[in-house]
Amino acid sequence: MSGMTRNDMKTILLFGIHLAKIDGNFDVWEKKVLARFADAMKLGENEKTDMVSQEISLSQGLKRLTTPESRALLLKTLCAVSHSDGEAHPTEVDFIQKVVEKLDTQVFILPQSEWGVYEQEVIDELGDATQTPLT
Repeated sequence: MSGMTRNDMKTILLFGIHLAKIDGNFDVWEKKVLARFADAMKLGENEKTDMVSQEISLSQGLKRLTTPESRALLLKTLCAVSHSDGEAHPTEVDFIQKVVEKLDTQVFILPQSEWGVYEQEVIDELGDATQTPLT
């Protein structure tokens, strides 16, 4: 995850929180995935609390991501959050599709039925990213 910043990771987490809330049901399984993400980033309790109440603009948030790796991690994270409760809600899938379109980049996403593998993959990638100094 060379070049990924802490701000990239915070932006990705904000998108994940937004996606989890988009269907009107911030599910316990979605919260668990996002908590694992926050823990892997080593966020403090105050940072976690602040992030839950923050809003993010799709276009502005995507502009904040500094590397192709951070954009790929964003999509994997969104797929993991969407799948975490066992069902990808149509509003979540629509949002992910909008993100893909706005990214205007070639990113391969597994079929929806396989999105469950992304949770561990995201946590592993975050672990690797936090082992190196973040700017």
